[in-house]
Amino acid sequence: MISNIYSLREITSFLTENSIKLTKKRGQNFLLDKNISFNIANTIPNSLERSDHAIEIGGGLGSLTNHLVDIYGKKLTVVEYDKALYNYLKEKYENKINVVHSDILKFPLKNLFDEQNIKTKIDVYGNIPYNITSPILEWLLYESYNKWRFAVFMVQRDFANRLIAKEGENDYSALTVFSNFLSDIKLEFHVSKSVFFPKPNVDSSVISLSPKNVDMSIVDTYKLISKTIFHNRRKTLRNNLLNSPYIKIEAEKIDTIFDTLSIPAKERGENIPISTITDIVRIIENKYDVI
Repeated sequence: MISNIYSLREITSFLTENSIKLTKKRGQNFLLDKNISFNIANTIPNSLERSDHAIEIGGGLGSLTNHLVDIYGKKLTVVEYDKALYNYLKEKYENKINVVHSDILKFPLKNLFDEQNIKTKIDVYGNIPYNITSPILEWLLYESYNKWRFAVFMVQRDFANRLIAKEGENDYSALTVFSNFLSDIKLEFHVSKSVFFPKPNVDSSVISLSPKNVDMSIVDTYKLISKTIFHNRRKTLRNNLLNSPYIKIEAEKIDTIFDTLSIPAKERGENIPISTITDIVRIIENKYDVI
């Protein structure tokens, strides 16, 4: 057992002694800074109170878990995919928390709610591997809709930039639009790559998310329209809608939508604010069959 989980020497010794090999595929980078993990655990929107229950995605060696257990106690669930790290966390925390060996993308929150008899929305934390950040966001925002109160994630900095981008900026994308339709996203602070082991190639950022109350009946269409708008950034919005691989909508219907919303005929999707995209989706949902 590691006595100081923020010590590089102790971490490397533990990994060697237990023949644990880290993989880039799983994004296994351990945070070595105690203050940063404390700040992540204590990030909460001013408008919200903490839930009684929380879930941490990927506990690793417990750098963030150590702080979350002080806040949530036995009502903290850590979902760890790596078998060796799961065993370590299970032994380290014994019966202090609930440790689950599972792939978070195959872990329905409903199961946790039933097993733990949870009656309220939960809080979600995680240091998210880059290669599954988008699927985890979809798992949270879409598949787990109405089951969480707020979330705090550490993600790669360029990914965070895409989430908080505004129309007209290079990072503004389908990811930006879809994520911000379903949640309020805030950049909390940046984290240097120098405080991780192994040291990643890029810096990270901590973001917080609060769910929005949205009409879930239009979400599937919203996702397709978002992908359509940015399918070819060099094309106009009209051309992307007309030649979309995701939807089928005739030119006259597109022109009617543009007239209704006063969208210039040659406008590009990257310049369309989220509110206007939402209006486009609502019109399509109410009037046209495009899928």
